[in-house]
Amino acid sequence: MRLPEKIKPDRLKDAIVEIGYNCSLPVEILIGSIYQSVDDSYTYSNRPFEDDNSDLEFDPTVIVPLFYNDKIKLLLLPNRMVFNILENYIGWNDYKTEIQKLLGQILEKNSSILEFTRASVRYISEYRGLNLIGNFKFTFTYGLPNIKSDVFTFRSEFVQDGLKIFLNLRNQIKVLDDQDRILKPLSTVDIDVLNDDLSCNTLSEIISGVEKAHHKQKEIFFSIIDENFLKALKPEYNASSSE
Repeated sequence: MRLPEKIKPDRLKDAIVEIGYNCSLPVEILIGSIYQSVDDSYTYSNRPFEDDNSDLEFDPTVIVPLFYNDKIKLLLLPNRMVFNILENYIGWNDYKTEIQKLLGQILEKNSSILEFTRASVRYISEYRGLNLIGNFKFTFTYGLPNIKSDVFTFRSEFVQDGLKIFLNLRNQIKVLDDQDRILKPLSTVDIDVLNDDLSCNTLSEIISGVEKAHHKQKEIFFSIIDENFLKALKPEYNASSSE
């Protein structure tokens, strides 16, 4: 899903890849081991989670170990590795390559990671001032036919192809704009795909599990976006592309 810098129809706020793992070491010791494993392009930081994105739903009082380079970051928690983009989305192929490289370095010198247990891919797109109705294939109605609403929050959970999908839509919800400091309407499309039927311990297997979740996430996105809206955004990707 790579797009021109000036035209970002996906409006990605976050592209989160979470990997569950079991380890024979406490996370405090694992942090030090990983620090010794990664190359010099990564920086280590230890700071309160509140400095990061609250959409990840961690306890804001927790001090989160963070590894990052110029493309991605890794939050390390007990039994959870959470990868995310920095400010700009770099395209799935590059993003996956960065995750694979970092995981490879960790696994090469850390036999303490015994098993990967799950993988999820979550993309959160923001559309400022956009009404999802008419641009996405979704209509919200009350039981009373004469009442219509353009302001709503919708959440759905379902299973497809053995994957758990969490679809969250927020339409025209007013939030405080960081620049103007006034309330402005914001719509979001949040698709989280969980592959929790995993039990593997190799890099290729866990990357395959991540790929499966990403493919389904992309499939869901393209199934709910209106074709005319997609064309109007002039993207350089399509539903069949590898990104």
